[in-house]
Amino acid sequence: MSLIGSLNTALSGLQTMQAALQTVSNNIANVNTEGYTRKVSQPQTLVVAGQAVGVELAAVQRTVDEQLLRQIRDHIAKLTGQQVQSGILDQTQNLFGSLADNSSVSHGLTEFGSAIEAMANAPESVVARNGVVDTARRLADQLNFMTDNLQRMRASTDREIAASIDRINGLLPDIDDVNVEIASGLAIGRPVGDLRDRRDLLIDQLAAEIDIHYFERTSGEVVITTSSGRTLLDSLPTNLGFTPSAQVAAGATLQNGLAGITYGTAGLDITGEIRSGRLDGLLTLRDETLVDLQAEIDRLAEALRDGINALHNDGTAFPAPGSLTGSRSVAATDAPAFGGNFRVAVVDAAGLVVEALDIDLTALAPPNVGQLVAQINAMANASASINANGQLVLTAAGGNGIAVNESDSAVATGNTTQGLAHFLGLNDLFVSGSDFDVYQSDRSASATAVLGLAGSLDFSVAGATTSVAYAAGDSLTDIATAINAALGGANIAATVVNEGSGFRLEIRDGDGDNFFLSDTGTLSGQLNLRAGQAGTAGLLEVRPAVLADPNLVARGELSSAVTLAVGDIAISAGDGSIARAMADAFTTDRSFAAAGGLPVSVTTLAGYAANILSLNAANASVLGDEIAFGESFAIALETQSAAISQVNLDEELAQLVVLQNAYAASARLTTTISELLDLLIEIV
Repeated sequence: MSLIGSLNTALSGLQTMQAALQTVSNNIANVNTEGYTRKVSQPQTLVVAGQAVGVELAAVQRTVDEQLLRQIRDHIAKLTGQQVQSGILDQTQNLFGSLADNSSVSHGLTEFGSAIEAMANAPESVVARNGVVDTARRLADQLNFMTDNLQRMRASTDREIAASIDRINGLLPDIDDVNVEIASGLAIGRPVGDLRDRRDLLIDQLAAEIDIHYFERTSGEVVITTSSGRTLLDSLPTNLGFTPSAQVAAGATLQNGLAGITYGTAGLDITGEIRSGRLDGLLTLRDETLVDLQAEIDRLAEALRDGINALHNDGTAFPAPGSLTGSRSVAATDAPAFGGNFRVAVVDAAGLVVEALDIDLTALAPPNVGQLVAQINAMANASASINANGQLVLTAAGGNGIAVNESDSAVATGNTTQGLAHFLGLNDLFVSGSDFDVYQSDRSASATAVLGLAGSLDFSVAGATTSVAYAAGDSLTDIATAINAALGGANIAATVVNEGSGFRLEIRDGDGDNFFLSDTGTLSGQLNLRAGQAGTAGLLEVRPAVLADPNLVARGELSSAVTLAVGDIAISAGDGSIARAMADAFTTDRSFAAAGGLPVSVTTLAGYAANILSLNAANASVLGDEIAFGESFAIALETQSAAISQVNLDEELAQLVVLQNAYAASARLTTTISELLDLLIEIV
């Protein structure tokens, strides 16, 4: 080899060592830079015509385990979603309280039951009546407060979903920009390791928001999809869409007041395809966790309202009030399925009978509210009317009082049968603003699964009956379609609502008019189809008239003697029979249908409230344990990755010594060859 060739070889060594020194220098300088990975220079022999003529830098490579990196991102996505949920569950823990907490709803129910017990023991006590109304108000306020806060949490979560979508849509173009730089660098042979570091940081942020899969093309560009296969980035980014709600009501669910996540310009809904990441955690909270909690406290509120009102409507205050006004709106043409007998009595201040009337509801002709009004109006000392708000009003004449006894009256609507006074809300203690214009069912696991039931739903609308048949092969969706086809002209619409982890049937009159359901089969019983809508706990309140005058609280019962003649004792001041029955309602087990995350159960009102608290606490505890394990596992994965990719100063300093010696040797070789060339020139 010539001296010039040797000189070129030595110079190639100098240049290669200089580049390697630059790489080590960058490693040391970025030892604390987030996302920076250790770079390693890869020298290779420079070969010309089959002969080694020096050395050259083949590449500067990152020290990264890509499979481990994918595992970390998948795990962090899951962990991030869990952490989001844990934060909200901690808030619900504070909201619901603990079983030993005097501010818990379970304690509120116990306190209310104790107040009624005190009134049952002293029915003439004004203090006891005031205590009942005060504890009832506080209990209703507590249920209202819980509902308001649950919906505020859902609204906040809805806004966080919008923020997450904005972050995703912002990260995709940034990754695309780095893709372009990497592809350009590789095309001209420029090192792109630092660009890949920058892209990895962006992909890490994206993976925390939504579950992704990705791969790198030979051009160096990365292609990103959702775990379900929807392309998010391939040459160009594809945006996700979401419209946050201005406000969130208790009855709002996915696609029923709340928006889903849409994909691309076509707006395809992919909400159900999102499986992990912050976005999945937020959707789970908004559409499942918090919805389940609302369903559970709604079930409690319904049981409290209906259980107490059924008894309170069968009772009376002493002295009897001069009038009774229903809490529900009705029309004269309303014709539910009436049955049994109902007693109305006008009594004087001493509780003696002035006039009494027993009404056979099965004999009403026509069998509607208007005929009921006509029957009462036939009394000499009482009148009935429907006021401007559609409420039935019973009024005693001559300064007397009016009282009712449910007897064996029964009014069937859907899966609910109530006494007539309860149906009309003539003497409610609790009200929730519900009439008979909306019906809802409990949840079913599927909207399209065959129910295996046969029969017909008979709808009474303004006195006219329309039958909707259902067959054994029908699903919830099929039944909703049949109802819409039959009753669309009456502006009654059925919807299958996706609520939490299931589906429920909702039937609504668009005009707000009452309609009534009866069933020749078992569908209404199987679905628990009943009047009302989601959010009962947020609407519950003590009837304003009772709140203003606690003396209206029912304690005793209108006499149920076979005959009730003028001058007979109808009610008495010391009668606490209804108060006793209401007190017993708090210690008697009752059946609760499945709601939210709670299965069918048989327990007391306070026991059911305790079950809600226990389930919420258990869910929070399980999630906390999963997060603790997940965080430990994440640290282990990140430590393993760091051992591969992070800069180790000791190793870099050792490498620096090696490169320094190699550089010095190449420099010495260059000097020696230079001296030989000088000597050669002198000889020549």
